[in-house]
Amino acid sequence: MQAHTHPWARLGLGERPIFLAPLAGVSDHPFRRLCALHGATLTYVEMLSATALLFESPRTYGMMDRHASERILGVQLTGKSADETARAVAILDALSFETIDLNMGCPVAKVVKSGCGSAILRDPKRVYETVKLATEATGKPLSVKIRLGWDRQSYSYLEVADAAAQAGAAWLTIHGRLRCDDYSVPVDLERIAEIKRKLTIPVVGNGNIFSRADAVYMQERTGVDAVMVSRGALGNPWIFRDIAGGDASVTIGEWRDAVLAHLKWQAEAYGLTSGFAAVCMRKHLLWYVKGWPGAKKLREQLSHIESLEDAGALIDAFAAGITASGETLRLPVTQEQQEGRFVWDPKYEMDRKLDRGVGDELMSPPESASI
Repeated sequence: MQAHTHPWARLGLGERPIFLAPLAGVSDHPFRRLCALHGATLTYVEMLSATALLFESPRTYGMMDRHASERILGVQLTGKSADETARAVAILDALSFETIDLNMGCPVAKVVKSGCGSAILRDPKRVYETVKLATEATGKPLSVKIRLGWDRQSYSYLEVADAAAQAGAAWLTIHGRLRCDDYSVPVDLERIAEIKRKLTIPVVGNGNIFSRADAVYMQERTGVDAVMVSRGALGNPWIFRDIAGGDASVTIGEWRDAVLAHLKWQAEAYGLTSGFAAVCMRKHLLWYVKGWPGAKKLREQLSHIESLEDAGALIDAFAAGITASGETLRLPVTQEQQEGRFVWDPKYEMDRKLDRGVGDELMSPPESASI
């Protein structure tokens, strides 16, 4: 049985927490630490496969690495059945996480094809059974993340939200799009508000939050209890400070310090000379340079770095040049739209094949395996 106290009070999150979404191929502890340093109240390990967890995939267990400085950490899971999910939750219950989230919204084809993520939205009964068994398998606060439904013929959000709440979810996070929507489709704030009016458990809003103005607008329009930031945090960990009411501006000095700290923590996590560390860091570095004048040459150089030391030297030199030019404040990082397509989307160009994440081999067990 879960405690009757407010789940956020139980975790020490405060009344208005700001969540960092679990981002596949991104949410390792160097990135999470930087976001927490700048005001993220709760961060998550990237989404895990229940199948991979049950078969003790070394890659999956590596994705759960936690730094000693992380005070509160959540983990997100998706599974192919209620039983499989609950057994994986029981494993996570014994590990060093404060809260567990069930993903019922991931739209990625390889995830959906296996019956996970958004595929669950088509069956509210399965939602209820999954959450019920999962809450019985853990004493930790367990939340659920959903989308509005599968497609425009099957908006299932009210049935799914109610099923999750009735089954014992501590809170619900709603990404205000359908599974079939891409990021050019506006977030449906009216339907998020409808969910908030229906539920008695806390509701977290997610989707297209790139600034404090976006977060305030969502909260005012929907009444959500908190917001979860996803793509808006990529290259911009200061967004959490901004949403909390702090200074939205970023100086070249603090930008340089933050990027170098990320590089340092990346080296500590994966090794200074690791090619893997450098390749996985490239995307972050390309995101970081957004908003600075004359960054085209730097982006070209960073896209080919082979070591973290090389990256640090490039960042140092670039920061010195910006300082000398007198342009010491970063331009606001926003998502602009032209002709129905976003001209800057921080994950649009990301080469997921080079990164960690829920890969095809982790969504299904080895052929010879059995449980």
